[in-house]
Amino acid sequence: MDNALGTTTYAEQWTTEVYSFPIPTLLMKRIGKGLGIRNLPRSLPLVENKKQFIELLQSHSNSVRILSIFKQREQHLLPIENEPKDKCDKRVGVTVEISHLASPEDVSTLSIEHSCIDMVMAAIPIIMRDVDKQAYRSMIFMNYLQVVKIWGLGKKIFD
Repeated sequence: MDNALGTTTYAEQWTTEVYSFPIPTLLMKRIGKGLGIRNLPRSLPLVENKKQFIELLQSHSNSVRILSIFKQREQHLLPIENEPKDKCDKRVGVTVEISHLASPEDVSTLSIEHSCIDMVMAAIPIIMRDVDKQAYRSMIFMNYLQVVKIWGLGKKIFD
């Protein structure tokens, strides 16, 4: 689905970051294009809610699949004492999110978030210092979109 031109970034960015209604017509056309839907009508209504969004996508494509994901999460701010000496925003630490996904697969996740990769890299040894080496080696490292794509194909992460 991804390509060098970043066509899918509109759909991925909206689903992971923006998620607000109503969806403007131009953005809806970009999402449709990103999902490979070629037969969207020229004039689209303003998409006011989740139900209308799903119905519009499914009425114009057989390939659109809806996944129900049940996620409980907690977020914490982790200060980084020996912050990287570059252009990172050092006013705050990194956001650490601990999540449990019960559906479509039972998965526990740990994510580290910051706009600067050096801050994320500095947080990893702090978070992992007391983790058993065997447990660390059995971890799978992937981003949320990779997980959703696996589930979208009807597969499981731990199969």
